[in-house]
Amino acid sequence: MADIKKWRHYADGRFGQVHVVSARPEKKADGPPPLACFHPSPTSGDIYRDLQFNLARDRLIHCFDTPGFGGSDAPPRKPAMADYGAALADALQNLGYGPERPIDLFGFHTGSLVAVETALHLPEMTVRRMVLSGVPHYAPEERAKQRAALPDVYPILSDPDYAGTTYKRLVLEGKDAGELEQRYYRFVNRLRAGPRGAWGAQAVFEMDTAAALARLVMPVLLIAFNEMMLQPTRDAAAVIRNARLVEMLDLPMFGFITAPDRVADTIRNFLA
Repeated sequence: MADIKKWRHYADGRFGQVHVVSARPEKKADGPPPLACFHPSPTSGDIYRDLQFNLARDRLIHCFDTPGFGGSDAPPRKPAMADYGAALADALQNLGYGPERPIDLFGFHTGSLVAVETALHLPEMTVRRMVLSGVPHYAPEERAKQRAALPDVYPILSDPDYAGTTYKRLVLEGKDAGELEQRYYRFVNRLRAGPRGAWGAQAVFEMDTAAALARLVMPVLLIAFNEMMLQPTRDAAAVIRNARLVEMLDLPMFGFITAPDRVADTIRNFLA
């Protein structure tokens, strides 16, 4: 990918510095609006490595680490999803985005709700279009049930078998999540988040998704893979006023990893 320029940098947010990996065409020229990508928890923006390189052929792509994950500073206490969104809205504004310089957003699983809250915390007309995949949108009763099943913290410091068990599940058995090396770095980023890596999932199931999704006014593409968030994503499409749903049921959960070119083309066509 010699025609792609990639670099790492930081933007200021309310919890400290937010780590960003950005990529764009080597020969910089006026192109489509940039795209910001938000990752599922507990990983980092590196999960979009292949998708980013594909999309960066014709536009600037920012892959953010949510506060407390990857290289971003952590909040001092357990955040709500609105706190994550506000911090990333800070970072985008710090990078110069606003109504006069709009941007598109993409998020998967936890990152889909981070994208929603980020859009809601930015000035109107800053976010032009959004792409959401694997949206964890549940009725209140199911959301409460899912939240009750989550641990308060990951037992990284108390369970001597945690690292080995997690390595086996994510790396050795996670064959639908990319090549072995990619799966390894996803495992590393989970450990890097530490015991408080559970905060991202907790924020998901403490969020009133129906109220937030109903506030979106920009065009939104929802991409559904053959995974546990298939029906919740369908349900989210019914709540968002200007939504389009595309189902890719021949792809597994991490369809953007196993088929990055195809997913990138779908995103690119919608953003165009």
